[in-house]
Amino acid sequence: MINKSKTNTALNRFFKPTVITLFSLYLLILMWELFLGKYRSFGLVRNYNLTPFKTIMMYINNYEHYNLHSLVINLLGNIAAFAPLGFFVPIIFKRINKLSSMLLITMLTSTIAEIIQYIFQVGALDIDDVILNTLGGTIGFLIYKLVIKLKIKL
Repeated sequence: MINKSKTNTALNRFFKPTVITLFSLYLLILMWELFLGKYRSFGLVRNYNLTPFKTIMMYINNYEHYNLHSLVINLLGNIAAFAPLGFFVPIIFKRINKLSSMLLITMLTSTIAEIIQYIFQVGALDIDDVILNTLGGTIGFLIYKLVIKLKIKL
């Protein structure tokens, strides 16, 4: 007979470092994309938008002026970029298991990233990016909760 506690312990010894490694890799890729990616150029004029939904509505209302790639990157890309944050954080930090906590963490992380982009002129500060990033983190967290509900061991 197989001892379940030994199997679970061996799985946990493998699982936790794997999740931390994947999360670290995700953070490196996210930082690259936010601050150093090929679309970033230093020394741009500082741009900002503090009006909620202004940029989102511009893309939606003027979709015919943008190619599909631009729309996907600017709208869905911001959501997808932060979904892993909402998924990985509650796995690594067990105390963060409420939607309100994850909303706060995602919103603060995104806001700090936007401010850094503005300060170092490697992107525009846009409240809509914070909104979309927070939506992404929320989706990631809800996927995490769904996985837990389906009793998939994390």
